[in-house]
Amino acid sequence: MAKAKKEYTRLTRNVGGFGTYSSLWLGADHVMIVASTGYTDTYVRLQFGDIKAIFVMPTNRRTWWGLSWGAMAFVSGLVLLSAVLNRETPIFSAIFFALGLIGLGWNQWLGAGCCAYVVTGVQTAKLPSLVRIKKTSRVLARLEPLIAAAQTHLPPAGPE
Repeated sequence: MAKAKKEYTRLTRNVGGFGTYSSLWLGADHVMIVASTGYTDTYVRLQFGDIKAIFVMPTNRRTWWGLSWGAMAFVSGLVLLSAVLNRETPIFSAIFFALGLIGLGWNQWLGAGCCAYVVTGVQTAKLPSLVRIKKTSRVLARLEPLIAAAQTHLPPAGPE
């Protein structure tokens, strides 16, 4: 038996929020935002021909995560240093220090944070799964030709 062709392609992995997680999916003529709480799912379907603009705005996400991971590394580093100077075995502080440094490195590697919105004729929808500039650039590079192709038949906008 032949496999059925996939109707959707995942553009982003699940990104967690406050009690929800969301992802972005690519269809033949649209993009779909899927938000789930674990009990309910919400779908927002945006046709390529209806998209008027996509706005990407920088956020302080990288800074706040950097401060959090840095504070963890700093405090556990002080405890680690104190334990070493007292000739103790600093197992937990060493683990938390390493986790803080790994978190700092990972945060830097992920890049700057952003917030993305799609504007259509009737709504402005947030793209909650696009939270870093690197990922957003990759997704928009994939969507841009599809949106342009879907809008080639539309008349140019402007005063008549």
